[in-house]
Amino acid sequence: MATKQQAMQAIEAAGGMVDWDVSEITAGEKHIVVDAPINHRWVYNDCSCFSISWYSGSAREFWDEVIEQVEYGVDPC
Repeated sequence: MATKQQAMQAIEAAGGMVDWDVSEITAGEKHIVVDAPINHRWVYNDCSCFSISWYSGSAREFWDEVIEQVEYGVDPC
């Protein structure tokens, strides 16, 4: 079970960045948009960003999901 800090470290290690202008993490709802590095795309969805939204469930499971998508990696565009 991952923490927010672990997820942020995984995102940074991949060169990505959370778009906090559209992401929101609260006790009840979690919505995150993660941008790939410039001129790259996420392998997970073949796009320059990915988003995950949860309306229930544990925060640790949410962060596990974020890390799982990041671990697919990035490819140059």
